[in-house]
Amino acid sequence: MDLMNHPYSYADKIKMKIKQLAESYKEKQFFNLVDKDLIFTDETYILPQEIIPSKAISGLPKSLYEKEEGKMDGYELSVINDVANLENVEFWTRNMERTKGFCINGFINHYPDFIIKTKKGKIVILETKGDHLDAEKKIKLGNLWASKAGNNYKYCLVYKERKVDGAYTKSEFIDLIKAW
Repeated sequence: MDLMNHPYSYADKIKMKIKQLAESYKEKQFFNLVDKDLIFTDETYILPQEIIPSKAISGLPKSLYEKEEGKMDGYELSVINDVANLENVEFWTRNMERTKGFCINGFINHYPDFIIKTKKGKIVILETKGDHLDAEKKIKLGNLWASKAGNNYKYCLVYKERKVDGAYTKSEFIDLIKAW
């Protein structure tokens, strides 16, 4: 009887369940193909010669471009400022979102926040997350990408203080990148 009185709420629940099952299936199939070595990484992304940010930020040291995309929250700005002031960082850049930027393709499409190059030649892909946000799928995909890409590539999802398997706190990340 409740179904007859509230058909839209039941329709929404059914749609959500179908979406959840489809996402779960997609993730399972992706990792199945990875295990069979049918999915691999390939160096195809090239940083653009120049960017035209919609909202520019400048003044941070070691930026790859004269002006970087300025759509950063306070935590992102804090992390990249600390990174930019490290001795061993050659440059950093804000990853352009969606169709223009670097994307880790998998069971989700993940556009990390920053690309960093160290003086030792390590490319560090950095995603920052507030402690209140969950990002387990990004962590799982990013760490898999790094393991397939090779020793010169690192993926780091960084929370301010939250401890999550496969991710780092800000202080852990800063200590780690100093060695790269």
